[in-house]
Amino acid sequence: MSREESWGKNCLKLLKRLLEKGPLLCRKEASEYVECLKLLSEEGGAVEVCRGAKVLPEGFLMLLKQVLESGDSLESVVKSVNWRGFERVIAEVFRVKGFRVLEHFRFRIKKTVREIDVLVETPSMLISIDCKQWVKRNYNIHSASRLQFERTRLLYQYLTGKENIRKPVYPLVVTFLDSEARVLEGCLILPVWKIGSLSE
Repeated sequence: MSREESWGKNCLKLLKRLLEKGPLLCRKEASEYVECLKLLSEEGGAVEVCRGAKVLPEGFLMLLKQVLESGDSLESVVKSVNWRGFERVIAEVFRVKGFRVLEHFRFRIKKTVREIDVLVETPSMLISIDCKQWVKRNYNIHSASRLQFERTRLLYQYLTGKENIRKPVYPLVVTFLDSEARVLEGCLILPVWKIGSLSE
């Protein structure tokens, strides 16, 4: 294994750890990733905290870039993380663009609790995102689209009623397997590879 490949694998290991468990690393964990954290610190993607290190939103994307430049594909990164990591990748892309992001946003309407995986607030709208990291092709995208459209409709009712927020709310399903963006059941379906362009 070349030095570049080894460096990429170490960055991937750190990225996977951050995506699955969050941005804080204790001193012992940080010592396992000294070189990666040094690079992130120099570029403004990580800061030292009293008992270790914290990787900032920009740091997630810096690591992702390093992994991709070392020859790994985005597909291998997404495949290497669990569903929580998949959701965090999506959230971090929007955070880096400066948008307000809430993960696992729960709200109650008509005595039923609903959850939005990732809720993004831009200056002009809200984006209600359902993240689908299906690893097999036997899923029902029509059903997922219908459910996300309904969740988003209820979210809009909740926000305009209880929170007095008057921005439009758009439903989005981000998938790992689909290759093309399309609208289905009133909901935008977007492959994970295209969320960077959506966040522009």
